[in-house]
Amino acid sequence: MHRLFLVPLLLALLSACASSPKAPPNQPVPSVPPPVPVSVISVPVTVDLDQVRDQVLKRVPSPVASGSQTQVLRVRFNPAGNRPEPGSCSVTELNCLARKAAGAVAVDYTAPVETVITHQVYLRDLNLRMTGNQFALTTQLELAINTRIKSPVAQFGVASCGVNETMPRVELTMTGTVDWAEAQGDLVITPRPWSLKWLRPCNITAFQLNVEALLDLPGIRDKVRVAMDEALQSGLRQVSLRNALTKAWPELNAPREVHPDVWLLPQPRKVSFADPHGNGRFVTTGVLVQAQPALLSGKKPVVKLPPVPAPERGINGDAFYLALTGDIALSDAARLLNQQVAGKPIVADGNTVVIDDIRLYGNGDKAVIGLALSQPVRAEIFVLGKPVFDVEKNEVRFEQLEYSLGTRNFLARSANWLLGSTFRSTLQQKARFRFDEDLADALRDFRDVRQDLGSGMVLKGSLQRVRPQGLYFTHDRLLAYLQVEGRLALDVGRTAGP
Repeated sequence: MHRLFLVPLLLALLSACASSPKAPPNQPVPSVPPPVPVSVISVPVTVDLDQVRDQVLKRVPSPVASGSQTQVLRVRFNPAGNRPEPGSCSVTELNCLARKAAGAVAVDYTAPVETVITHQVYLRDLNLRMTGNQFALTTQLELAINTRIKSPVAQFGVASCGVNETMPRVELTMTGTVDWAEAQGDLVITPRPWSLKWLRPCNITAFQLNVEALLDLPGIRDKVRVAMDEALQSGLRQVSLRNALTKAWPELNAPREVHPDVWLLPQPRKVSFADPHGNGRFVTTGVLVQAQPALLSGKKPVVKLPPVPAPERGINGDAFYLALTGDIALSDAARLLNQQVAGKPIVADGNTVVIDDIRLYGNGDKAVIGLALSQPVRAEIFVLGKPVFDVEKNEVRFEQLEYSLGTRNFLARSANWLLGSTFRSTLQQKARFRFDEDLADALRDFRDVRQDLGSGMVLKGSLQRVRPQGLYFTHDRLLAYLQVEGRLALDVGRTAGP
C-alpha cells in the first residue's frame, strides 16, 4: 500500500523538476569601454593672395627706392670741328644729346669722368601666386634716372631717362617656398634670387651708360629688393596662425550643447600648424588641434581655460572621434520583447508554441532569453544569443541563437521537435526591440552641426560613420558602446590682413 502511494509521488516530483530547466546565472562579463582614437579638430584658414597684394601695395613707399651716387664712367666726346649748331637743341635733353653724339663720330674719343646718377624707382603692380608651397612674386617697376656728367674738360648738364617722358619698366620676379615659423605661427618665405626682365628699356647710349647694370649696382639693387622683401613680409605677417589660434583657443575649450542637457567637451591637448598649400590665388592652411573629446550630461560643465600650448610637429589628419554610450534597463527591454512576442502563437514544424512571458539578462558575453511557455509544455526554457545593435534602425536583435544545456536536455525528453532550427529562426526574426531613444536623437543631431559663435567664427561638424563597439550587460541594464567618426572644424574665416 505504501509503495503504490510512493510511485505517483515520485513521478510527480520528477515531472515538476523536468518542467523547469536550470536557469543560467546572471553573470555578465564586466564591460570596459573600448579606447577611442585621438581626435583632430581643424581650424582652417584660407589666405587670399590678392588681399595680400593689396596690403603690400599699401605698405610700399613711393618711390620704393631713391637716391644718388657718384660713379666713374667712360664717356664718348666729340672734338672741335663738328659742333652742334647754336640754338638747335639743349644739351640737357637726352634725345638731342644722343642725336648729336651719334652724328659726331669722325674723331671721337672716350674718357673717364665722374658721373652723378640720381634714381627713383616706383612699384606699379605685383602679382603673387602659390602652387603647393612654391610661390612666385612678380613685380613691375618704373624708373626715372638723371645722369649728371662732369669732367675737367667739359660739363654736360643732365642726361635723363624716364623724366618728363614715358618711364622705362622692368619686371622683377622672385620665387621660393613658404612655410611657418613654428613657434610664432607666421608665414615666412625662403626666396630664391630675383630675376630681371625689361618690359620697356631705357637707353642712354650717348653716354655709354648701361642702365641694367645701374639697376644691379649694390646701392640701388639692395634698396629695391629690401623694400620689396619688407613689404612682402609685412603683408604675409598679417596672416598669423598664432593670432588665429589665440582667437580660437577659448572656443576650442568651451562646452557645446549638442543635445538638450548633453554637452560636448572638446578637451584640446596639442596644437600644430598645417602646411600651407597654394592653388593659385588662394592658400589653404590652418591650425590642427589634437583633442580627447567627451560627452557629459546634465548641467553645463565649468571648464577652466588652460594656457595655449606651444605648437609642435607631428599632428596629421582631420578625423574627429567621439565615444557614445546608450543604455536601457533590462526590465524595459523585456517589456518591449513581450510586446513583440508574448501571447502570439508561433508555428514551427507543424506545431504551435505560445510564449507567455520573456525575461532578459546576461551570462558571460551572451544574452540569456528566458521564455515562459504555456504550449507545447508549461515550462521556462532558455535561449542564448549574441546581442547586436543596428544603429540605423536603433534596434537590438539577437543572432546565433542556441539553447542552454539544461534546455536541450529538457526538450529532448518533452518536445524534441523544438530542437530543430525552425523555432529559433522565427524567434530571431521576432525578438527585437527599440533601443535608447535619447541616443538615437543625439546621433541625428550630430549628423550636421553648425553653431555661429560670433566674431566671424563658426563651429561646423558632420557625422560620417557610426561604429558599434559592442553590447554589454550589467546585472540590470544593457549598454551599447559606439564610436562616432566625423569632422569638426572651427572656421575662423578667410584672412589676409587686419
